[in-house]
Order: sequence, then C-alpha cells, then structure tokens
Amino acid sequence: MSAEKIFKKLRLDSDKALLIVNAPSEYGSLLEGVNYDTEPRAEGIYDFVQVFAIQQAELETLMKSVGKAGKFDCVFWACYPKGTGKIKSDIKRETVWTAFDLIELQAVSQVAIDETWSALRGRPATMVGK
Repeated sequence: MSAEKIFKKLRLDSDKALLIVNAPSEYGSLLEGVNYDTEPRAEGIYDFVQVFAIQQAELETLMKSVGKAGKFDCVFWACYPKGTGKIKSDIKRETVWTAFDLIELQAVSQVAIDETWSALRGRPATMVGK
C-alpha cells in the first residue's frame, strides 16, 4: 500500500504537529520527507500521535509516556501486530482498550496499516460519537 493511502486512512496530515513513537523501519521509510517527533517535547502540542508496540507492557508504558502529548481530541493511534502476522505479540484489540483506559481515551475505530500492523484509534469519551 502506498504512503498516501496509509496516511489518508490514518488521517495523518504532514502539515500538522506529529508524534510517531517506536515506528518499525518499514513504516519509517514511508515517512521519508515528513517532519515528525519520535518522543514528546511537551504536553498538548501534537495534532497526531501514533505509537507502535509489540508487547502489552511496552504499549502501556508508551501510552503513559505520550498520553498527554497530544492536543485534546488529537488523532491518536495505538499500533500493534496483527494476530495473523509474522510478529508474535500478546496484544489484542481488547487489550489496547485497557491501554487507552490508562490515558482516559476510548477506542473508536480500527484500521489495517498493512499486512503486519493494525491500528486502533482512541478519543476522549466526551468526543465519541461527535
């Protein structure tokens, strides 16, 4: 899948403030020429936050470290290996919900990034359905 199609699916606007943490190298190559941070510089400054994790404990740690980095109701994605993929992981869609609870977000939509990675979007509970 092309970078353009993936970015559209994820609502990634390269003109906005982006935080993309722990991206795998194949995803990083799609971001060539895109300006983004790989760790938060401050709280409440990012329009788009995306974290990648292989294990649940890692996901929960990353969520806690970037949970306040995004603006209120920013586009926030938690990315994890598909259960049918080559990467072995203990993360499932339901366990991502638990990780979102840690930062007071609610899971609202899921997309496939590629044949390896899935992404689950979180939003503040007050914004769900709006």
